[in-house]
Amino acid sequence: MVTNDISACERLVMKTIWDSPEELALQQIMDRVNGDNGKSWKPQTVSTFLARLVRKGFLTSYRKGRYSYYQPVVSKEDFWKATMSENAHFFAQGDMAEMACHLCQDMLSKEDVEKLKKKLEELQ
Repeated sequence: MVTNDISACERLVMKTIWDSPEELALQQIMDRVNGDNGKSWKPQTVSTFLARLVRKGFLTSYRKGRYSYYQPVVSKEDFWKATMSENAHFFAQGDMAEMACHLCQDMLSKEDVEKLKKKLEELQ
């Protein structure tokens, strides 16, 4: 999977679907994307993003009555891991430890660093 294959707008749609405990139809997706992200997208706009995501293999859809419902083919966790791997490859020649160190130096608070230390200890 190449995570660069989807646009920032398509990512918002995917996140909405990933974060929902139930399968959603177009109107529900549009309402949640707009509400959660301060957008004012129309049904046609969201429908276009959904069709692209289906075509790219990130979603599947099925009809139930008059409505189409959307299900993720790619899990949020798999997408997250692929995104991190691609970024590590691009910025740190694939060295995940180097990327983590860079984040610790430049972007994480002291509380975040402590949380990360605890997580690393759990992994050992």
